[in-house]
Amino acid sequence: MKKEKRTFNLDTPLDPKLVKELDNEELQALSDAIREKIIDSVSKTGGHLSGNLGVVELTTAIHKYFDLPNDKLIFDVGHQSYAHKILSGRTLDNLRKEDGVDGFQKRNESEYDPYEAGHSSTAISAAMGMAVARDMKGEDYRIVAVVGDASIANGLSFEAMNNLESFNHKLIIVLNNNEMAITQPVGGFHRLLESVRVSRRYIRGKTRYKAVMGRTKFGRWFYKVSAKIKGFLANLFYRGNIFIDMGLYYYGVVDGHNIKKLLKAFKKIDNINAPIILHVKTVKGKGYAPAENDNSGIWHGVGPFDKETGTIPAKNDKSWANIYAELLENEMDANKNVVSITPAMGYGSSLQNIENKFPDRFYDVGISEEHALVFASGLANSGIHPYVTIYSTFLQRAYDELAHDAARMDLPVTIMVDHAGLVGEDGETHQGIYDYAYLRTIPNVAIAMASDEKDAKRLFEFSKTYEHPLAIRFPRGNLLENKEEQTPVNLGEWDIIQEGKDTAIISYGPHIQELKGKVDATIINTLFLYPMDEEVLRSLLLYKGVIIYDPYGVEIGFAQDVECALRRLGYKGMITIKAIPNEFVAKGTVLQQEKRYGVDVESIITLLGN
Repeated sequence: MKKEKRTFNLDTPLDPKLVKELDNEELQALSDAIREKIIDSVSKTGGHLSGNLGVVELTTAIHKYFDLPNDKLIFDVGHQSYAHKILSGRTLDNLRKEDGVDGFQKRNESEYDPYEAGHSSTAISAAMGMAVARDMKGEDYRIVAVVGDASIANGLSFEAMNNLESFNHKLIIVLNNNEMAITQPVGGFHRLLESVRVSRRYIRGKTRYKAVMGRTKFGRWFYKVSAKIKGFLANLFYRGNIFIDMGLYYYGVVDGHNIKKLLKAFKKIDNINAPIILHVKTVKGKGYAPAENDNSGIWHGVGPFDKETGTIPAKNDKSWANIYAELLENEMDANKNVVSITPAMGYGSSLQNIENKFPDRFYDVGISEEHALVFASGLANSGIHPYVTIYSTFLQRAYDELAHDAARMDLPVTIMVDHAGLVGEDGETHQGIYDYAYLRTIPNVAIAMASDEKDAKRLFEFSKTYEHPLAIRFPRGNLLENKEEQTPVNLGEWDIIQEGKDTAIISYGPHIQELKGKVDATIINTLFLYPMDEEVLRSLLLYKGVIIYDPYGVEIGFAQDVECALRRLGYKGMITIKAIPNEFVAKGTVLQQEKRYGVDVESIITLLGN
């Protein structure tokens, strides 16, 4: 009797136990349904599309083979966990919205999410810590870390892998390779060699041999020599493989879209009580032609789109990122000693024209924020002016390099801090509200933010000849156009853009322009957040009240600094701070987040009774 074909309704939560009942054919049918659901959901809400489509079968196989949530599954970064969310009983309705599921793993969302992240390359280190804790407590479960090829190239991943060779705890690291060419083994003998390397007998023998040889000085020497001989023989059948060369157990390459082969691979490596790299090959954007054929990163993270035609609404030519990219392109045209650097943010920060036009002076260094800042410092130290374009949330990963290298040597490195302020749906890990607070702790760093197009041009013009570290912040979204003639700006200069009597508003960024003409107050545009314009501050000492309005940063940053400066100058009036609390901001639209904390423009207008 022919087995009835199952259908899957993913509009309602899936029972996580169902996957255990399915055969390989049914698992593929479920994967196909999940893929369609991801495309449909992301087309409506936006989100990370390509990476999620690429790991559907891999995630389904993991849920089939492993005992989740008792076993622990960690996705590096976590933005490729959409299939995991569906398989663990969640729906993608209102994905990334205030009342929906997050776009990343979240511990408070499900017991199936044992760890969470939003930045890359943390998974191996976290999994190692969890493995040690498990074994110290005598617990029994497996830990699987899924790491992408871009993430594993980051320095943090390499630091963790360097520690793995002597790490005697069971840990499965799935390397999801969808772009990077890690060479496959050659020749027919490699399949036999792989089977031997992950067999129980080989592993027991290797462990016993290493322990015995480690008891004496001669034994340790002989072990190293014999390991090199073994490596030489293995390399007769394998091309270079960094994981084997590092002394790690390695198995691969496995087709990441073949559930049967994935389950077989999990079974083969499951007996290894040590860290092992399982190398799988996937296709980013699998199953959706526009995403599969994307070579520029457009479909990595995308807003709502037409899923039938694959049409994405055109990006506004007058976005903040676009205007600064245009200004940088013009400067690179005029000055051969200017270079552009970005750590994997070229598309998001509108740098495609620069990349195409100046291939010898555009450097996308990948997910390597620390390297980007030291690289820039080396350039600046040698008479070249680097512009480092980086999202605010990722700049914090390079704090030490900015302080130790660029700032300590007082070098002319200009940092274009994209996504400054609240950024909406990506939630706690991506908000750009902390950079002023941490940049302010570093000597020699000037910090600025424009309120409109004219300000942006003035600040960029200033940056061209400024010979010290400078951070120019700018938010996501559209630029406020202003075609007025621009005048030069001096370091630390503030502009009074509206005169009032009893109350003054000290603020910066686009929202300050939205307040003009809507409130009865003096409005001060602090084009430079640091250093501050003491002359303007002194002019406020007789005002009855001062409102320090910062919708782009936490209250312990710019707002606190301005309040302290006013008090030091002897201000006796009432100071009201309207800024974002120093906390991690959950997802929602930017306006929802602003209203949540009372820093939207309407709240300021209401505060002043206008």
